[in-house]
Amino acid sequence: MKHLPSLLVCLLGLVASMLGARPVFAESALHALCPSAEADACAVYDTGRLTGTRSLKKLAADADVVAALALPEAIDVLVLGEAHDNPHHHKARVAIVNARAKAIVMEQLRADQSAGLTAFNDFNLKAARSATLQDFKSKVDWAKGGWDKYPYDPLLSAVIAAQVPVYAGDPPRDVIRKTAKEGVAALPQAERARLALDQSLGEKLDAVSGEEIEASHCGMLPEAAIPRMAFAQRYRDAHIADVTLTAKAAAGSGSVVLLTGNNHARTDRGVPWYIRARAPDTTVISVAFVEVEPGQNDPEAYVPRDPDGKPVADYLVLTPTIARDDPCAGFAK
Repeated sequence: MKHLPSLLVCLLGLVASMLGARPVFAESALHALCPSAEADACAVYDTGRLTGTRSLKKLAADADVVAALALPEAIDVLVLGEAHDNPHHHKARVAIVNARAKAIVMEQLRADQSAGLTAFNDFNLKAARSATLQDFKSKVDWAKGGWDKYPYDPLLSAVIAAQVPVYAGDPPRDVIRKTAKEGVAALPQAERARLALDQSLGEKLDAVSGEEIEASHCGMLPEAAIPRMAFAQRYRDAHIADVTLTAKAAAGSGSVVLLTGNNHARTDRGVPWYIRARAPDTTVISVAFVEVEPGQNDPEAYVPRDPDGKPVADYLVLTPTIARDDPCAGFAK
């Protein structure tokens, strides 16, 4: 499966937090697509999914990633993917948040943190002094969310400085656990229908989703648990889409920016799929942030694809990779 290491990083984020694992941030060697040791964004690749034309723009270390992307002005939802542990992905998205966000939805915040987030939003928009990173982390209880081991601080600082409404994208932790344990039966039928979870992804996508869940748990899941875990992933996508649609309705004009993992950013079965299922006229653009791999200099090789080979991201931002511990090491202990 293409890009399995990065996929494991994204899907293992929640699991790794339970294991207490911390990522290693040593840099990899320079790459033909990423020759600058100072760059956070090395190149922008138009996959042709939106424009019909594929193109690559290599970037200097100080290049403007917003200008390089040249996104359409009229975007309802701009989905910015990531590998959670890659600091380049968080730093490279700062300029995009600054330029485009009228509201921000974060996968990294759960619905059960909404009270603290509301308190932060009120403070950030009304306080006599500027809000700080510590204000944000304190009010939303960031340390208990499982994300504090990742290098989010530059991105969080941009979110704070934007002074726009911020929304918790992920479902409550107890509901995520319930769906992972019980599968479809965890949600009432009416709620499944409201979230478009009653609509099938199709056999091919269901099969691929199951394979990814199995891989993300390093082959250690009982076979019977895989469909339930796959449904939990679908539920998270659908819930994030629901919050994003709410944010868009409140924001009116301008773009809602969704900050999420690359797997949630997929247009074939991630958050964009659920947005379009419920609001077909919504303009959604997905930008995946993808690490370059040793010896692979063809940008087409980095494009995430559906089972039929079609791109499932509109643009890629190619970035340096980071050295990591084996993501399955914790499962083997």
